[in-house]
Amino acid sequence: MERDAERRRQFEEAIVPLLDGLHRAAMALTRRDADAQDLVQEACLRAYRSFHTYARDENFKAWIFVIVRNAWLDQCRRRRVEAVMPLDVEPPSAAPPAPLDLDRALPDDLRRAYQSLSPAHQLLITLVDIESFTYAEAAAVIGCPIGSVMSGLHNARKRLRESLSREREKEKEGERGKEA
Repeated sequence: MERDAERRRQFEEAIVPLLDGLHRAAMALTRRDADAQDLVQEACLRAYRSFHTYARDENFKAWIFVIVRNAWLDQCRRRRVEAVMPLDVEPPSAAPPAPLDLDRALPDDLRRAYQSLSPAHQLLITLVDIESFTYAEAAAVIGCPIGSVMSGLHNARKRLRESLSREREKEKEGERGKEA
């Protein structure tokens, strides 16, 4: 009984600081808040059940993010949805995903620019730029070569800069219209 309580305490201590990041990654994959919450919950349950197999010298953060990705792939298989994460895709024309937890921390123009990215690009930005994963860790989470992460991240940042530039230009035009 004490061993179970200690295991639970250790798991909670490791997982709680990562929950926001897990949700951001899940949002990039699912594009819907409810689905992202379900995905994080499923991944946490899987991780807790397998926590006894986790090697303490292993990177817990990378381990749990891989579980999120695998849970997402399993959901896609169950729903018979193609789970391809090409890193060089244009953003979909569908409505942007629900707001991220970062809403309060990001200026509106940057948030909108981020949300205009494809899910793959959002995931790369989330993993490397927000969650501070190395390229190798991000590659392990996504399940692709490091070169693909580097290339995809370059393209994601480029598209983010372009979108941010368009957002700021719209703001300037709006301000000019108010002055006239």
